[in-house]
Amino acid sequence: MRNFLVLGLGNLLMSDDAAGLHAVYALQKTYPDAANFRILDGGTLGLDLLGPIAWADQLLILDAVDVDAAPGAVVRVEGADIDSVFASKLSPHQMGLRDILAAAELCGDRPAELVLLGIQAENISMSMDLSPAVHTGLERLVAVAAGMIDDFLSSSQVPPEQGSVQSC
Repeated sequence: MRNFLVLGLGNLLMSDDAAGLHAVYALQKTYPDAANFRILDGGTLGLDLLGPIAWADQLLILDAVDVDAAPGAVVRVEGADIDSVFASKLSPHQMGLRDILAAAELCGDRPAELVLLGIQAENISMSMDLSPAVHTGLERLVAVAAGMIDDFLSSSQVPPEQGSVQSC
């Protein structure tokens, strides 16, 4: 059985930097954790994330990014390209995540499938409110993440054994 981790990152005190966390909170209302599926508020935890990342075969990171797109735009970045997005850090936790992914790779624990769904930040000043553009784009971020979760959950359903009894 493959393990899928959805990891939201950010700082709730820094406006748009919190977008990944807001997305995770929205997804947690619909998707409960299961034996092979977890949604985690990674906040700015740093090395504490190494264990959950090592558990995952498939990792979906939700975070605010700076990729020179329009504020609120949702981007999908995969594999090694994620490291280059975090090379120009928007927030201090992104450098930490780059280091954590490198440490996971050194230990042989970097997830085989790694996707970053990012939302272009507009404002990362001290505020607990998202900018209007990121607030609007958050719905798209959650919808794209939900589609990926649905795909995983539908493909990870184990067919019942012959002769087993199922509830209807």
